[in-house]
Amino acid sequence: MKDLSNKRFFVTGGSKGLGLELCRALLKSNARVVTCARSQTPELEALESEFGNSLSFIKADLSNEANVLSLIDQAGLVTTTFDGFVANAALGADGLLTMMPKPKIRQALDINLYSVILMTQAILKGFLASETKGSLVFISSTCAKRGFKGLSVYAATKAGLCGFSKSVAREYGQRGIRSNVVLPGFLKTEMTASLHSNQTEAVRRRTPLNRLGMPSEIVHTVLHLLSESSNFTTGSECVIDGGLTS
Repeated sequence: MKDLSNKRFFVTGGSKGLGLELCRALLKSNARVVTCARSQTPELEALESEFGNSLSFIKADLSNEANVLSLIDQAGLVTTTFDGFVANAALGADGLLTMMPKPKIRQALDINLYSVILMTQAILKGFLASETKGSLVFISSTCAKRGFKGLSVYAATKAGLCGFSKSVAREYGQRGIRSNVVLPGFLKTEMTASLHSNQTEAVRRRTPLNRLGMPSEIVHTVLHLLSESSNFTTGSECVIDGGLTS
């Protein structure tokens, strides 16, 4: 485990799944973490009890622009010195496109992409003001690289993160700010638990390692990208999918 003492990170969607595992790993690396989610969970409460003031939780609905702007203020993304940002929160939005209600499409775009752009804009201002050589990590998905039936809207938002990250890397690389994307395959999380069993089985069969991934198997790559050991890595896409896109 890396030593990230005196480092501060902002992680979205830290109440469960990959976000929760990432918060746990950062805290065990002696970092301070601010995270947000639509609701608190017993697992996140346990982390708060274990790590005390090193973990701060802010309740926020990222599908609402006013709430996102309020979150930016509460977390101090512009005024507080953060060392890194992980955009992890996402809405699954599974379903055939012709059957997808317009409000659900809008919600997926707002949570998965628009809120990320707003928060990145804010934390970049903080990096620049404090002259911090910060690290941005965007959690995308292999859906951005390979089509999956019923995931067209989700894939569109995740592909958007890839293009966004590369351009941010170009815009702010000269200031020492890095921007990278991690593209996990299908993981055993609450999001994939909502898929039909035949969908999960089809993904497993298409994966050379013959299984779904675990959130803990993604964490080490994210920590590497947040740490100084990846100082020459920016504009990259790190695929971790058990060979699904090979």
